[in-house]
Amino acid sequence: MISKLKLFAIAATVAFVAGCAQSPSTSSGAGSAGSAEGLVRYKHVVDFAYIKKHAALPRDAKASLIVDSRPAARRYDIGHIAGAINIPDSQFDKLAPTLLPANKNAEIIFYCQGPTCDLSAKSALKAEKLGYTNLKVYEAGIPDWEAKGEPASVSTAFMQKIVAEKAGIVLVDSRPARRVQSEGTIPGAINISDTSFDKEVGKLPQDKQKEIIFFCQGFACDLSDKSAKKAMALGYKKVRTYAAGYPAWKAATEGKK
Repeated sequence: MISKLKLFAIAATVAFVAGCAQSPSTSSGAGSAGSAEGLVRYKHVVDFAYIKKHAALPRDAKASLIVDSRPAARRYDIGHIAGAINIPDSQFDKLAPTLLPANKNAEIIFYCQGPTCDLSAKSALKAEKLGYTNLKVYEAGIPDWEAKGEPASVSTAFMQKIVAEKAGIVLVDSRPARRVQSEGTIPGAINISDTSFDKEVGKLPQDKQKEIIFFCQGFACDLSDKSAKKAMALGYKKVRTYAAGYPAWKAATEGKK
């Protein structure tokens, strides 16, 4: 009986060692490291403070390119970091040649849906293979961005969709009244100038759960960002911005009925 037990123990040990030897490595290349969950990780990771200076409005012409690696309709369109362009990782090979800068030394910061998402790391590795040398990943991603009190920004495609569908989302033009009167605004939007926000705050819905999107004069304007944060401070729970603003809306809809 004892000899049989010894033989069983030896056989089990051999099987275990063989199995370990055949286990695949979690490493995904020189630029990455595998995580315990099997996710791809990129070697250069930045935090909120780092990406914030590149996403701040008014947008600095010298700011680095920020790339959202998530799917467009399901993620990017409904809420992304202001100023970020969208190159879904699944479409990287198709879109990168025209959307990434020609300068291979330009800094590019990728992000996606936080630590449980590795689309940004995968995209960074693909960009590295194209010869880009200054790549970073904001691994904490959009969940961290919003947790730090920053509103997410919607896309022009999303704005066109909700206006066409009359979705019931409150749109607020944060520009001065004189500009709205002379240039026009997005259909259905109300005007609450950021400089008069405290005086006109009564125009906002009483329901703090109502969705609100603030916009102004595009990436050169931070009035909508300021107003959005004021609304959030008042307890409004579903606040976003349309950072591309009225200029992008006008360019996308001009000549269309």
